[in-house]
Amino acid sequence: MQPENERSDQGRRSFIEAARRAQIVDAAIETIVELGYAKASFAQIARRAGVSAGLISYHFANREELINQVMITVHESMDADLTAKTEGSDSHAVALRRLIEGYVHYCAAHPKELIAISRIAANATEAREWADGQRDATLDEMEDMFREGQQAGEYREFAPRVMALTLMAALEAVPRELFERPDTEVAAYASELADVFDHATRKKAP
Repeated sequence: MQPENERSDQGRRSFIEAARRAQIVDAAIETIVELGYAKASFAQIARRAGVSAGLISYHFANREELINQVMITVHESMDADLTAKTEGSDSHAVALRRLIEGYVHYCAAHPKELIAISRIAANATEAREWADGQRDATLDEMEDMFREGQQAGEYREFAPRVMALTLMAALEAVPRELFERPDTEVAAYASELADVFDHATRKKAP
């Protein structure tokens, strides 16, 4: 059995290491946004993080591992945020609205993260393949969500896959729209986009 003080020391080290990795990931995002993917070297990232390049190498075996962690971190953050917003919804329609509005607001609040992962996906083959896998999984979840809404009697008859593809396309357009039109009224955009899919999915009154 480990002594209590040894377990405590390990816990502190784990916390410090996690915090340091998060700091490096944040610096990598900043660097990719400012300089672009190709110029985001360990040296540039280290300068923004206020650490040595050697310390980055201690936490990440190579640049590819760090870049992949950026993708994972952003996707996990988004997933946690949207899950929190949709949990407890009392209907599929409410969950769909919260998902759409939550995504728009997340994009507005995290522009640098989304710019960074879009640049990574455009340049790094492994990261792009990972992102494509995540996209495919999300599409499947959306398709299931629409099918379950139909089975529950909330939605009209339509092809769940087609609706999922349409929703995915609409959501993928959000970051660029907000980036290119920074004066966009985010709340109004989020509400209007949710309205589009509310009208597209709801059953017509008899």
